[in-house]
Amino acid sequence: MAKRLKLTTSKLQKCSSRGEDDACLPDQIGELPDEILTNILSLLTLREAVRTSVVSRRWKNLWTFTTGSLDFDFGSYVLSQISDCMQFEILNQERAVYISRVNKILNSHQGATIDEFRVKFDLQLSARSDINSWINFALRKRVKRLQLNLEQLEVNLDNCYPFLAEAPSSQLGSNYNNISCLTSLDLNYVNVTGQVLKYLLSNCPFLEFVRILSSPGLVVIRIVDPLPKLKHLEVVRCHELEDLDISCAPNLKTLKYSGLRQTKLRLSNVPNLVDVSIGGCYCERMVRRFNRLPISLSQIEKLELILSTEMRPKFPKLFPKLKNVKQLDLQCYAIGPYSILSCASVIEACPKLYRFSMRLNWLPLPEDEQLVVQPTKKYRMKNKCLKVVELKKFCGSGTYVELATYLLSSAPFVEKIIADTRNSYVLGSTYCLFNVENVAAKECVRRLATQYSPTADLVIL
Repeated sequence: MAKRLKLTTSKLQKCSSRGEDDACLPDQIGELPDEILTNILSLLTLREAVRTSVVSRRWKNLWTFTTGSLDFDFGSYVLSQISDCMQFEILNQERAVYISRVNKILNSHQGATIDEFRVKFDLQLSARSDINSWINFALRKRVKRLQLNLEQLEVNLDNCYPFLAEAPSSQLGSNYNNISCLTSLDLNYVNVTGQVLKYLLSNCPFLEFVRILSSPGLVVIRIVDPLPKLKHLEVVRCHELEDLDISCAPNLKTLKYSGLRQTKLRLSNVPNLVDVSIGGCYCERMVRRFNRLPISLSQIEKLELILSTEMRPKFPKLFPKLKNVKQLDLQCYAIGPYSILSCASVIEACPKLYRFSMRLNWLPLPEDEQLVVQPTKKYRMKNKCLKVVELKKFCGSGTYVELATYLLSSAPFVEKIIADTRNSYVLGSTYCLFNVENVAAKECVRRLATQYSPTADLVIL
């Protein structure tokens, strides 16, 4: 990948004001042909490229010929302010402003091609005609990477933009053949059906990256035609999905799926799949019968398990062997004094484990609820390969300390401990305080590291 150029307006103006004997002569830049200047501007972000238009009359329209990235992520701050202040009544006004700015830039653009087209704003059905024209614009420019991130502040999946809702070949018109240029497709809060996705996969032989998040109309995904280039597939929060069938993706390396319990996952002819992430209710189901995962467990080198709904996650006492897993990431919830040490069965199933990461979302038990905590099984792992331990949202609760003690006491050669105490629950607080410094948690992890891994490099965030 070409190194991104840091060419700002102030630097160009500074160069223009220097004398001929200076190292940066204005004539040296001015003598370059427009084609080279355009190639340079194509390495910048859209915002940086547009800013160069003030340098001189010649530079005014050079940015319009760029062939790099058209990244329309200039509304994130506005959306965060609307969300924080709960001022949803002005959202339609901001949508109109965003659409107008995008249309103005697209009407000015004269480049023959673009590498990337990215939209990021809360847009819904009301913007359908504009988004349709943007997609046709991008395909007309033979775009390689297409991203529509239409994440909603007030979630209403019935109001999602329908991607290629009409017959794709007729909707795209003369751009029908250009869709084959796509190498990356990223859709968030976009309604894409299985039929449309099948059409895309069948007509995009160079696709390497596919990510679909929160698509309410996706029921079936079947990859039966050869996709020799596909390396990354991610399907998350598509709660109507019933069937995910991948039978011809020989170079697929990363699969991330998070969804409902009843989804049928079928995998075949994926010999290079080494990075697997499973989440949602489906993960809670598969954890209890992991040996039924439809791939060879010996393939997996990186595994992520996200248990996002259960407050008392339970792992089987005997977990299937994962003999080649080198990185294991766990995410789960815990409440009160309930132990999560049963996850040790997964850790002990990974004899070559090098890096372990735990993100524990811990909350205290309501004061009016009493319980008797049953003693947990004592695990005895001696993993000489484990070198890095990462504890995310470490709050110093008894549940988290129990797990940290087990990890550090049973892995004698840990070289680095990363404890992220940010956005963790502050013990002893009446309310759930997440945005203050957790001093007690930091002191707790220092004591644990000193006691069990005194030579390890300790990083506290």
